[in-house]
Amino acid sequence: MARNLPLKVLLVAEGSGGHLIPALQVADTLAKTGATIKVWYAQRRQVASLSNALTQAHVHDHIEVDPILVESGSNPMARLWQCGQLWYRAQRCFNTFAPDVVVGFGGWVSAPIVLAAKRRRIGCLLHEQNVTMGKANRWLSRWADRVAVSFQETQQLPEGTRSVVTGMPVRTGIGTMSRVEAAVQYQLDPSRPTVLVLGGSQGARTINCLMIDVAAAMAPRERAVWQILHMTGVADERAVKDAYTAHHLAAWVAPYLVHMDAAYALADLVIARAGASTIAELARCGTPAILIPYPGADAHQRANAKVAETCGGAVMCEEAQVTSQRLLDAMQRILRDERLRRIMGAQMRTLHRDHADEQLTEVIVEMAQARTYQEQGCV
Repeated sequence: MARNLPLKVLLVAEGSGGHLIPALQVADTLAKTGATIKVWYAQRRQVASLSNALTQAHVHDHIEVDPILVESGSNPMARLWQCGQLWYRAQRCFNTFAPDVVVGFGGWVSAPIVLAAKRRRIGCLLHEQNVTMGKANRWLSRWADRVAVSFQETQQLPEGTRSVVTGMPVRTGIGTMSRVEAAVQYQLDPSRPTVLVLGGSQGARTINCLMIDVAAAMAPRERAVWQILHMTGVADERAVKDAYTAHHLAAWVAPYLVHMDAAYALADLVIARAGASTIAELARCGTPAILIPYPGADAHQRANAKVAETCGGAVMCEEAQVTSQRLLDAMQRILRDERLRRIMGAQMRTLHRDHADEQLTEVIVEMAQARTYQEQGCV
């Protein structure tokens, strides 16, 4: 028997861009099926602007919760208390909103909610954005009905896990804007080589400091020809802007870039961390990159960067070894060689999987239908 009622789906994500962006993209795609969607997310002040996207993703309801305390030195009892409180809130939520499927997008905030869903025999799907599975998803995978992964190379899947490669959903509009339109958006020159500098949704002080030194070390001709579009995060915006101004570099500097579609359309080279969203967007656009992976979090960014480097689409620089001169050398080698940029861009594009949001939505719909058949005694 076919399913007659619209789906009800609960999406759970940490508030950083790498978790929340794919969740919201899937929410937008699910909405086109008529689904009722609720999102629980753990927000942080540094990325509060991301919550604005909830209103654009056709989410029917969203609940902001505190991030689970997992920093070293945090009180284990406080963590246990938080998990217990979230588990209890999830059980109460399920009394009035009984989802067909709960989808966890990583981070420890997913754990108590997924476990609460399993207690109610609600279908549970995990989405892993990185090559190396995060701790929370790795731990939860033993209870999940399915695990969707972004990379064919995804590691550390427990034995017996029912996995499917869907790819990583990217923001609507990425890879569709023209370079001329993008230049107007950021008041830059579409004919000049453009370096897009990203530090993730919360900025990256290491990259900001390197770029300040790179600006000072550039040759006069490079300063006259290159231009920079730089997302700094809040803390370093003024220092970076002052450095570029002092060295007469054409640049657009902002703590957060709202129009990422324009930013990627203008970029000839991207300097960035190696979060899963960044890799997916680079692959969608076919843009060469210099990746400086964040060394923490189980070195999962290093694994992401390694995949991009191995395919030939990126140069990876370890944070412990990179200097401003090494970064400038890599920039010069890529920006001065148009043929190399084309080759790297084509290789980066090989990592892209089309319609990842639709593939993930199909898995959700299949799980909901299977649950309906079971409840009706059809299997």
